[in-house]
Amino acid sequence: MMNSRPSSLPLALLLLAACPDDGGSGDTGTGPTSSNPTNTNTDTSEPTTDTPTTNSPTTADATTNASATTTPVDTTTGPGTTTTDTSASTTDPSAGETTTTSTSTTSDSTGAADTGSTGAAASTGGMIVCTDEPGKLAGNEVVIAPEFADLYTTYELGPVPGIPPDARLGGCVISFDDPNVLLIAGYSEAVNGQIYKIGVERGNCDHIVAFSGQATSIANTPYIDANLIYVKSGLLFYSEWPVNNLSQLLPGGNAPARTTALGPLGVANSIGGIGFVPPGFVDAGGMRLLSWPGGEWYHLERDPDGELFIVSKPVKTATLPNGPGGFAYVPNDSPGFDVDHVIVSEWSTNTVGVYQIDAQGDPKMATRKDFYTTFPRPWGAYFEPLTGDFMFLTWGAGVDRVYIVQGFRAPPPLPQ
Repeated sequence: MMNSRPSSLPLALLLLAACPDDGGSGDTGTGPTSSNPTNTNTDTSEPTTDTPTTNSPTTADATTNASATTTPVDTTTGPGTTTTDTSASTTDPSAGETTTTSTSTTSDSTGAADTGSTGAAASTGGMIVCTDEPGKLAGNEVVIAPEFADLYTTYELGPVPGIPPDARLGGCVISFDDPNVLLIAGYSEAVNGQIYKIGVERGNCDHIVAFSGQATSIANTPYIDANLIYVKSGLLFYSEWPVNNLSQLLPGGNAPARTTALGPLGVANSIGGIGFVPPGFVDAGGMRLLSWPGGEWYHLERDPDGELFIVSKPVKTATLPNGPGGFAYVPNDSPGFDVDHVIVSEWSTNTVGVYQIDAQGDPKMATRKDFYTTFPRPWGAYFEPLTGDFMFLTWGAGVDRVYIVQGFRAPPPLPQ
């Protein structure tokens, strides 16, 4: 798989040559409650539904002072028990190993980071030090698997300034036209779901180190969930849970331009994760769906229709355990991954798993292993394009917050 960078990049990228990267058709239609899982037991409880409101989702905060062996548990909610619409929803049609030389390393319970790398400065011929370390290492609420502990480091960016603390967080994505702006779902899985934007600060080697400013709402996106993904044109796809929809948002749009109900097409209720197969595979650019809580994994065809796409013909090819949510394909040549993998947030067991993938980009069930043995209610999954920093978020672990993992390579170009 090839790596790419956006065409419009911040000035700091001029230093990257000298500063190694250490981090690596039914249209329009309309939650589950888990028992209290630990990081070893899978949530198999049946979904329940509440009546949606225009206010924030109703959830009970979980304890956040977890230890390495005890994870936070939301005693009343799963990812989405908050607001289930019992009527049909409507759509607004208008709208490998690290080889850099290190001058310093930092480690915690998640493993040692290679974030103090050096490189020859192009302008002076001297050495410069990457200062791309977010201010707070993740605590013992997250425990990375021993296999990856010396290769990756987890930082906590914290709650998103400007998003109300009672708003559950969904997926996130760097803005198509501004690498210093993050889009993130607020009031995820609720009728008043929204996409917010917030600035991000980057270090001198372009890794994200902090939020900047306050988040503001830019689009009304009911039930928005675990993954937000772009194609080359800037069209944004996002999942909707628990209504089992797939929506498309045009650049600059403040409401979805198309929403497709997936239930009538045969997709199990309800999708949370969506993604595109990376280059180099038989079905490169093919769309994949992942449902919660059942873990059904689907292929979904998509055909161009003007600025949008028509989606059809879902085919189930796997069933993943552990109540999976968001997923993303691990960028090629990332340390510790000698073959291609997909990484999956496993909400129901407070874990994060990785799977080898076949030529179709589908997970090989027998190859699953832990990436995190403990992680509090993981939901979204996203590799940001400049550096490959992996962005996680929590769903229902007290006030939801964002984590960032350094060590991965940058992801491949966007599909169309």
